[in-house]
Amino acid sequence: MLKGKKLSILGDSLSTYKGVSNDYNANETTYINSYHYKEPFPLEGTYWMRLINAFSFELCVNNSWSGGNLSGKDDLTSGVNRAHQLSNNNGDVPEFIILFMGLNDLGRNVPVKIFERDYKATLSIIKEKYPGVTVCCVNLPDRDIYLRDRVAIFNEAIDSAVKDAGEEFFIADLYRSRLNNDFYYMNTMDGLHLDEDGMRIIGEIIEQAIREKFNV
Repeated sequence: MLKGKKLSILGDSLSTYKGVSNDYNANETTYINSYHYKEPFPLEGTYWMRLINAFSFELCVNNSWSGGNLSGKDDLTSGVNRAHQLSNNNGDVPEFIILFMGLNDLGRNVPVKIFERDYKATLSIIKEKYPGVTVCCVNLPDRDIYLRDRVAIFNEAIDSAVKDAGEEFFIADLYRSRLNNDFYYMNTMDGLHLDEDGMRIIGEIIEQAIREKFNV
C-alpha cells in the first residue's frame, strides 16, 4: 500500500540534512536551504530516513529550512511558501507528505491566529497542487513545562486545520507522546535538536500514526 510511494517533507531544522534538504538536483529551489543536521550525524538516523526504510518510501523532495517558520506569506523561507515546491525537477509529485513545522513560530511568539491562518493556507496549497496526496501533520511536542499552555493552543490550531482539510490529512501526536518534558531534553543535543535516540523515538511515533491510518 505504501511501498514505493513518493515522499516529500516540509519542515524546519529537525527535518534537515546537508546534501538532501538543500539538494539542487532534487528541486532547484532548495539549493540555498539552510540546514542543521550533517555528518557525523548519520543520515540513516534521521526520523524521516527511518520512515523511508520502514515503509519503503521513495524520497521525492525534502524541502526543510533550518530556522524557518511555517507562517509568513512575505517570507520565502516559510513553510506556507515552500509548500509550492514539494515536487522534484523530474516532474514527480509527492504521494505522501510529512509536515513537521511550528516550533520556530512558537519560539518567536507568532500570534496563534496568524499561525492557524497560514497552517490552513499551507494545507490548501498542498491539496490543490498535489491532488490525492496523503499528509501526516506532526504536532508540537510538550518539551517545556513553561510552554505547555502555549503549545496546547498551537496544537489546537493544527487540529483545526487538519480537520478542515479532509480525510487525507491526519496527525502524528507528539504532544501526548512519551517524548515530553525532561525526557525530550534528555534526547536532544542542545535542548531542541534531537540526538539519535530522539530521532528514533519521533520516527516510532510517526510510524505508529501512519500504521494506524492505513491499518498496516
